[in-house]
Amino acid sequence: MDNIRILIVDDHQVVREGLRRMLELEADLKVVGEASNAAEVLTQAGLLSPEVILMDIKMPGADGIEITRQLKEKYPACNVIMLTLYDEYLTQAIEAGAVGYLLKDIKREELVKAIRAVHEGRSPLNLSLSQKHLAELTVPAEGQQRAYLSERELVVLRLIADGVITRDIAKQLFLSEASVKRSVRIVFEKLGARNRSEAVSEAHKRKLI
Repeated sequence: MDNIRILIVDDHQVVREGLRRMLELEADLKVVGEASNAAEVLTQAGLLSPEVILMDIKMPGADGIEITRQLKEKYPACNVIMLTLYDEYLTQAIEAGAVGYLLKDIKREELVKAIRAVHEGRSPLNLSLSQKHLAELTVPAEGQQRAYLSERELVVLRLIADGVITRDIAKQLFLSEASVKRSVRIVFEKLGARNRSEAVSEAHKRKLI
């Protein structure tokens, strides 16, 4: 099995070294480089072709969200996981192109699982994100009455639109199937839909997806 190539981005050397030692305990993970600022990230990404980039948010100069935006413009195929102390930047990170958002208090096993999930094309969200921010409301479109969906509900809605079944949604988001079913039910109620087809149709009308 080929190693998953990882680039660690954090302005604190001790954090980078700790992550490197932790990740390289896994036979299928290889840290190919480290970076502490925007210039280093862009250079390293071009030279090392990492498959997964662990990105801090708060750094001198350009923050991790802006760096992610630049990375996605220059290297669209790169997979960025935000790894941060702050839970309030979830929406901005996803809009910038991040495929995952994890808090630094995550357990090693969960971080490893998330990296593997991203490598397989799935998008993990850290379950320790506060309900306050998972329940963040979307901004109503101009001149339209639209349902207020939380960040999690929007993610679930997009997966439904992609035809992903409940069991696989649960795996992708590291949730129980019961939690996913509750989210789906809430999405249906907010959209006035009776089934997935109606939910997707209504979501398109309201420009939610």
